[in-house]
Amino acid sequence: MNIHTYAWLAWLISGLVIITTTRNPLILLLVDLILIIFQIWVTPPSKRILKTTFQFSLSVLTLSTILNMFISRFGETVLISIPTSIPLLGGNFTLEAFIYGFTNGLILIGIFTLFTILNQVVSVHSLVRLIPQAFHPVAVITMIAMTFIPASQKQFQAIKEAQAIRGQQLQKLQDWLPLIIPLLIGGLERAMQIAEAMTARGFSAQTENKTSFLEKALLPLGLLLIILGWILELSGQFPFSGWWLISAGLLAIFSLFFITGKYVKKTTYAVEPWRSASTWIMGLALLISIVFIFPLPGEATLMYEPYPLVTFPAFSILHGLFTLSLLTPILFMGDVKHDPD
Repeated sequence: MNIHTYAWLAWLISGLVIITTTRNPLILLLVDLILIIFQIWVTPPSKRILKTTFQFSLSVLTLSTILNMFISRFGETVLISIPTSIPLLGGNFTLEAFIYGFTNGLILIGIFTLFTILNQVVSVHSLVRLIPQAFHPVAVITMIAMTFIPASQKQFQAIKEAQAIRGQQLQKLQDWLPLIIPLLIGGLERAMQIAEAMTARGFSAQTENKTSFLEKALLPLGLLLIILGWILELSGQFPFSGWWLISAGLLAIFSLFFITGKYVKKTTYAVEPWRSASTWIMGLALLISIVFIFPLPGEATLMYEPYPLVTFPAFSILHGLFTLSLLTPILFMGDVKHDPD
C-alpha cells in the first residue's frame, strides 16, 4: 500500500465531515455511491460481498424510512391516510417524513461504509502503532482479545464439522456439549500459548518508576478544571468563559498521557514510509473539510429541511466535485491484490 496510515485517517475524517455537515439527500446519495464503489474496489471480487453490501444498504434505508414515517406524522404531502381508530397505525404518512427518514438512512450507510473501508485498507497493527505509548499495553491486550473472536469462530466450525463426520446431530441442548467443551479447551490452550510467548518477549517485565508529584496532580487538576468550566458554562452568570478552563483541563490530561508514555518502551522494527500519494490525500482531505465546514458565501445547498412541505433540494457543483475527490486514493493504490480464499 502506497498510502500512509495518517493519510487514511485524514481521508476518513474528511468523509465524516461531509456526512455530518450536510443533510442534502443528493450529496449524501453521491457520497454513499462513491463509498460503495470504493468498497467494491478494495474487496475481493465476490458476488457475495456485493450482494451483502446492497442488502445492508437497502435494509438500513428501509428501516430508517419506515420508523421515521411511523414516529413523525408531520408534513403536508400525505401519501397514505389510515383511520385514527386503528391503534399505532392510525394517522397520516407523509412524503416529508419519508424523505427525512431516507436521509437518516443515507447518513448511517455512509458512516458504516467509511469504517468498513478503513478496516480493509489499514491493518490492525498499523492502527495500534498510532495509539499513544501510555496506552500501548492496553492496546496490545485489546488487539489480542479481538483476534480471539475470529479464531474461536474458525475452531467452532472445525469442531462442528468433525462432530458431524462422527454422526453428531444438534437436536437437543445436551447435543451442544461435545462442541462447547472442546471449544473452551482450545481457547484456554491458545491463551496459555500467547501468555508464554508474551512473557518470553518481556511483555510482563515490570520496571519501578518513581511517580513525581506533578504526575499525581495532573489528573485530578485536569478533571477539576473541566468540571469548573462546565459549571461556569451552565450558570451563564460569570463574564469569564468556562471553555478556557475546559481547554486547560484537557491540556493537563493530555500532558499526563505524554509524560507517562515515556516510561513505556516500544520497539519499531519497520517505519511506515511517507510518499507523495499520502501528501496529496492529506491535502485534499484538508481542503474537503474546509469547504464543507466553512461554506462559500451564498452557498446554502448543504442545509435541507423537507418539513413542512417537501421541495427538490439544491445541488452545488463545487460540493459535488469535492465529494468525488473521495475516490482519489484509488489513483495511488494501483492494482489491489486480493488473497485467495
